[in-house]
This record gives sequence, structure tokens and C-alpha cells, in this order.
Amino acid sequence: MKTCLKFFIFALLSCLSVSRISAQEAPKVKFGKVTDEELRMTVYEPDTAAAAVILFDDGQSLVKYDVGAKRFMLTFERFLRVKILKQSATEWGNFTIPLYSSGLSREDLSSVVGVTFNLEGEKIQKTDLKKESIFKERENKYWEAARLSMPSVKVGSVIDLKYSISSPLLWNLRTWKFQYSIPVKWSQYDVVYPEYFRYNHSSLGYHTLNSQDHTTQNENINYTATYETSGRVISGGGQREKVIQTITYLAHRYNYTAKEVPAMKVEPYLTTLENYTTRMKFELASTDFSRIGGEYKNYTNSWNIIGNDLLSDEDFGGQLRSGNFTEEDVKNLISGKPTPMEKAVAVYSHIQSAVKWDNIKSYMPAKSLRKTYSDKSGNSADLNMLLAVMLQKAGIAADPVILSTRDHGLISPVHASLSDCNYLIVKAMIDDKPVLMDVTDPLLPAGQLPFRCLNGNGILLRKDGTEHVATTNPTSTINTSVSLEMKEGNLSGEIISRISGLNAYNFRQEVKKAGGPQAQFETVKNNSDGIEYTNYTYNCLESLYLPVEKKYNVILDGGSEDEASILYINPIVSGKLQKNPFSSPSREYPVDFGAPFSETYRLNLTIPEGYQVEELPKGASIVLGDKNGKFSYAIGQMDKRIVVNMRFSIDKPMFLPAEYTNLKDFFDMVVAKESEQIVLKKISAQ
Repeated sequence: MKTCLKFFIFALLSCLSVSRISAQEAPKVKFGKVTDEELRMTVYEPDTAAAAVILFDDGQSLVKYDVGAKRFMLTFERFLRVKILKQSATEWGNFTIPLYSSGLSREDLSSVVGVTFNLEGEKIQKTDLKKESIFKERENKYWEAARLSMPSVKVGSVIDLKYSISSPLLWNLRTWKFQYSIPVKWSQYDVVYPEYFRYNHSSLGYHTLNSQDHTTQNENINYTATYETSGRVISGGGQREKVIQTITYLAHRYNYTAKEVPAMKVEPYLTTLENYTTRMKFELASTDFSRIGGEYKNYTNSWNIIGNDLLSDEDFGGQLRSGNFTEEDVKNLISGKPTPMEKAVAVYSHIQSAVKWDNIKSYMPAKSLRKTYSDKSGNSADLNMLLAVMLQKAGIAADPVILSTRDHGLISPVHASLSDCNYLIVKAMIDDKPVLMDVTDPLLPAGQLPFRCLNGNGILLRKDGTEHVATTNPTSTINTSVSLEMKEGNLSGEIISRISGLNAYNFRQEVKKAGGPQAQFETVKNNSDGIEYTNYTYNCLESLYLPVEKKYNVILDGGSEDEASILYINPIVSGKLQKNPFSSPSREYPVDFGAPFSETYRLNLTIPEGYQVEELPKGASIVLGDKNGKFSYAIGQMDKRIVVNMRFSIDKPMFLPAEYTNLKDFFDMVVAKESEQIVLKKISAQ
């Protein structure tokens, strides 16, 4: 009977047939059969501004045994119907289907059929998708993309698309998205697999699903086993007997549905919409064939397991042990540098200037560090791994941190998965304080991360275990001082701003992209409104570890002093919040500023001769929530001067949806206060 069980492992589920679950309230939609209502639709009532709507999205993932391939296979099928309502949405006739393809492990796309329906007068015009409109492109080492363009797509079109993907990669049970940049009327996803598999299911996003059903059912599988019986030997072998065996197994069936899902809207201060899209994600946790003579295998990873595997991998951990070739250079770099921070900056600055990032994001080095050093280029992991080993040679504790950039999505807080990561930085301990570094950008000082890396937690990898690390930056600051006086009927004076943190980095980038300080200043002059910039001075542009100082000489149009009996002056000349960035009445996903920031503003305004103060704005002090935001405004007259002191700060990088209303109200009050004016009145002649 043991022979029978071994055979069964290869033959299991060859007869598996699973019926489709009918979701409650699911509309009856058939491929290629559109309704008159769908064709004549000109607006989607739940969202009248929608440029298109997904009318029906139906997916199924099924794990079953393939007799020919002698292995379990994963089949994914999808049927999608889209209605085009506006010209701007005709791009929804173009589709990209990702397919894993690396070596012998590859997914196969098949059964691709598509039809575009248009109503011409009272006649339905059908145009079929042609094979020549489907082509594949290599995306990278592991993925290729099948691209297709539906024919005759225009305003009013209804598009039907159907396809199937066969995959040997049981770990790649596809994530199902219920939400897109256009609304979805109905979406459903069925997932079916036998009891020998266990997947973790994760529900993500902010829209509530219509239903989540899980059912199980005993299934009988009849298969034929052949084995030798005891009997007379014929030509050196015993008699063979075929016996029909029956095995009962349990099939897990999951059905998820969603209806009237709103479109994802691009809002200010987001990471990527993908972080907040409503979707179901799956991860292979284990396989268990022990009941039928096979083995149990666990695929669930912890970050400690992932970290240990990476550090044991010669292509990753082996690199951290390969830095001997840098010893002489490091010795020269740190010579005469007495403090750990000075040594770290010397090493960091050397790599920053000597090795160029190739703009490829990766947590895995693409080549040896020796080659990266000699080539003077590499991906993000190449450069930052080189930084880690050279810091270690300088006597500074430094370890790699893997993370996900903002455009790649957040690392799952539920399940550890290396596929969530796409980048690597370094955490160094300097004077017993953690310092995060990314050496890929020549304008970024050590201790600050580029904005793309400010995305929740990263994972610190060390021999003694992993650790979650918050990817944060020091508070960015803007300190502005303005002095103004009336000359020839106009206010004139100077604006001096000192900026640090990411604000300074962004300004240095701005100057670089413009082609230099003079070119950047010309852009400032040409884009100004109500202010004439006559001269400028930029200090510390090249000194990355010092604040940038910007000094402008300006003239503000204040009207003729001789003619105006009343002067209205807005005291916030520079950096005023023109409008509230949060205009939506509510928000379903967090507000992510990336990093905390602080702004201070001081004005010294000399009151023009012949004028007196008629009215000044009132002082104010506003606190947001648990002191996570602050705004203070003080104004007063000192002899012939009006002095304004203002401070505005956001003290944490992220605000949850429940905090949105308070945040919106806070910004409303700031905008209103900064728009208030000083009123000066001409003194009447006695």
C-alpha cells in the first residue's frame, strides 16, 4: 500500500473539479453579451464625475494537480468589463498583465479573448481583439509584461476582456484588487485550494467588502493504483493488479465580493495609492502531505529567518565580509579625524563622490563590492553595502537595513515577506546614537534619508536578530527674517531664509536642475507674484552639513504713498500658506508628510512717515491634537516698527484618517490667520 500512497502524491487531484461559488447578489454577466443599458450609459450615477467604470470584475485562482506536468499548478482566470464614459479614459483599453519569468520558472498566458462593443445608431458594432495586438516585453530579470490594446475604443465603448494564466509558482497566488483609479460596480474573487495547502489571507485597504465567505466540502477522488501481487513469476516479475482507490480530501473555498467601490483619489501627502487600495493578498504558509505519506513543509517566514538567510547568502552576507580591499583607503580617509562622526562623514563623502548610483533600486547587490568600487557605479544595495563595510573598517558599527520605498508600498505589518522590500540603507551607531544613511545622492548629507525612503519601518539585519527601524529624518526647518520699509511708494527690503534638512536638500536639487544659482534665481523672478526680486545671495550651497542661506532684495507694490489714504499690507511676505491642501470633507487614508517640519517667520516693518496703525491682526495660538501641530502668531507695535513673530510646525510625519478632520480644521485656521492684513491710515494734516 506504500507504493499506492507514493503514487497518489503524484496523481492527487488529477480529477479535481471544483464548482464556482455564486456570490450573494452577484450580477449575472456573460462574456460577449452586453446589455442595452450598458451601451447607452453616459454617466455612472454613484460617481457622476467618473471617466470610466469597471462594471464587472471576476477572478478565480485554483490550485490543482496537473497529470501531464506531474506537479501542482496554479490557474488564474479573469473576466473584466469596462465602460468608457469620457475621452480621457480611453487608455483603459490598454492592459498590462505581469508574468513571472525566470529561467525554467515561468507563467504562461493563454485563452486571451477580447471584444469592444460600440453602439452605432441603433446597431451594436463588435470588434474582436486580434492576436497581433498582444505582445510581451521583458521588464527585468524576473518579470515580463504581456501588453494588449483593445480595438475601436472610444467614448461609449464597452470592453470585455478574458484571459487565463497557468503557473507552477504556488507562492504567487495573485493579489486581487477591488479598487482602482475609476469606480468599480461589482468585483468578485474566488480562491480554491485543497487541504494540503495553507495560505495566509490579508485584507488591505479602507473600503469594506460586501462579503467574505469560506466554505469547505469533502471531495472524493478515485484513482487507479497498480502494484505487484504475490504470484508465480512471469519473465522475472510478479503479477500486476490494478485497484481503484478512493481518497477523501477537504477543499477550501473562499469567495470575496465588493460592490460600488469608489475610485481611489489622488490626495495631497500620500505615499502611493497602492498602499491604501482595497485588496486581498495571499502568501503560501505551508504544504502538508503527511496524511498521505508525504512531508510537511513550512514556508512562513519571520524576519529573523529572512535575515539569517540573507546574512548566510554569499551574494548578500558574504559581501559584508569582503571589505578587506578597502582597508588602506579607509585608513587614509579617517587619518586626522578624531571623532566617530567625522570618520563616518569622511567615509560617506568619499563614496558619495567616487561611486555613482545607477538609479536601480534593490536590496540585493548586483555584483561584488570590489567591482562596484572599481566600476565606480552600482545599484542602491551595491553603494550602501559598500558604505557599511567601509564604516566597519573605520571602527564604526554599521548594519544593512532593507526597506520598501514610497512608490513600492508599505512593508506588511502582519507577515514577513522579502518581496515587500526593494531597497537597502545603512544604520550606523555613532556616539551611542543611531544614524541612518543612504549614500546614493551626492546632495544628501549623512544622517538624512531621501524622501523615497521615508516609508514606515525598515528591517535591520544583524547576526543576533532583526529589528524594526523607523525610517525617519530630523525635523526640516525654514527660518525666515523679513525687514521692510516704504520707499517711493513701495515697500522694499530684504528676505533672509535659513533652511535645513530635506528643505535644504530640495533647494540644492532645485539649483542643480536649473543649471546653477543665477538660472534658478531667474526662475524665482519670473514666477513671482506681487514681489519684484532685484538681487540674491545663496550661501552654503556646497556645504551639505550647514543650513542653506537665501537672501533676496525685494520690492513689493504697495501703491502710491502720496495718494493712498489707507494702506493694506499682508505681513506674511514669504512662505505664506495660500490655501488649505486638504479640501476634501473626509479622507479614507492617512496623511503622510514624510518627515516633521518647522517654520518660523519674523517681520520688521517700518511704518511709513505720515501713517499710523489703524488695525493689526490679533495674536493667536493654535494646538493640533496631542500637540502634534502648533501655530503661534504674535504681532505688536514698537515705536515706528511693527513686529510679527510666527511659528508653524507639524511634529509627526503621519496622521491617521480619524485625525483628518482636526488636521483640516487646523490648516483652515492657519490659512485664515496668514491672510489677515495690517491696516495703516494716513495721518490727517492739522
